[in-house]
Amino acid sequence: MEIKARGVEPAAVQKIDELARKQGVSRNFFLVNLINNYAALEEFRNYQKQYEVILDRNLKVIQQNSIIMEKIQRLLVDKDEA
Repeated sequence: MEIKARGVEPAAVQKIDELARKQGVSRNFFLVNLINNYAALEEFRNYQKQYEVILDRNLKVIQQNSIIMEKIQRLLVDKDEA
């Protein structure tokens, strides 16, 4: 697929060329990798957000289970003492 960018500042193009040169690749190759990496990063961020939501839910369930377990333990101890 082809993408064209108009109105890019000459200083930005020079910087891109410099970065590409340092990596030993063409401007096109550098920009293709940059765009692909950005897209992958956005996908990763979405997965990270989903993971954080699931992690938070699991933490709440574990906390609730711990509270219930403590109550059950107290009931059993009180029953044995009676």
